[in-house]
Amino acid sequence: SSTQGSSRTDRASPSPHPAAMVIIDVKRSEKKNEFLYETTVKIGVQDLLRELCDVHNLRLKVLRLAVTCKELAKHGPIRPEETRGISESLNNISELDVNAYGQPTNPDEHGYRTGCPPPPEVADVLTRTAEEAEAAVSVELVAQRRTLERETIQTQIDNMRGAVMIAYPAYHRLPAYDPTRMELEDKEELDGVTDLQAVLDWTHTNLWWAGKELQMSSTLEQYIGRNEKTKIIAKLAPKSAGAPVREPRIDENTHKAMLAHYYKKQEEQKKLQSDEDDSYLDAEWANPKALKSSLVGGGRPINWRPGGGR
Repeated sequence: SSTQGSSRTDRASPSPHPAAMVIIDVKRSEKKNEFLYETTVKIGVQDLLRELCDVHNLRLKVLRLAVTCKELAKHGPIRPEETRGISESLNNISELDVNAYGQPTNPDEHGYRTGCPPPPEVADVLTRTAEEAEAAVSVELVAQRRTLERETIQTQIDNMRGAVMIAYPAYHRLPAYDPTRMELEDKEELDGVTDLQAVLDWTHTNLWWAGKELQMSSTLEQYIGRNEKTKIIAKLAPKSAGAPVREPRIDENTHKAMLAHYYKKQEEQKKLQSDEDDSYLDAEWANPKALKSSLVGGGRPINWRPGGGR
């Protein structure tokens, strides 16, 4: 029957809801490098650390690539090193040709880029793709309770690669030293310290939770238990840096509410102190003769004439 057939179909179809997973709020010393990651309690700490460092590094790569793509769309490729920073006025007294790439259509005021961006419609694609990539890995995802996956980040890199290929097919007229091309070819030079360059090597990184360093030979389950419906805050820190600062006991919103409450109380106290103690005596209800005045003559002032008559 149709009823039996539908029941068999229901049993065979996979569950639309995936199994509950552990949510890790991954932090570093800077708030802007925070993200959420989904995993399971069965994972080994070493594998987890490797995955977290990978996601962290790829996320930084997306942000770096997005910045360079927007600059590429605005002012074109970067100049050769020997002509960077040379203005038009200095170009007249120099043997170097800062416009060797072409006549600038949108000059870079800092003199680092050629000033020859791609056509406007292509530049718009580059800019829009870069902005979408930034939004896809933004720290704002934490407030939205959205996790970050390696596949999602890689998709954004591929999208920006496609946009660059539209503007510069097969890197034609995009120099090998341009930051965008170097990022896409994985030849970028990073110092490991500067903003967006603080990448982590998992072999030199520790994972911390609840003030404890998680040991590589253990599983996550040995620390947080078997419950998959768990959310924890973990921190990535270089081994050379020691233990990271522990999390505050109250969250940021509660802290702001408390500060606002104490500030309000403080202002009220200041206002009370600034008032004179006898300022209330000016009020009608504080007049000690109010009752007598209301009884004698109905509250009207009494006029006395010489001779004792009213």
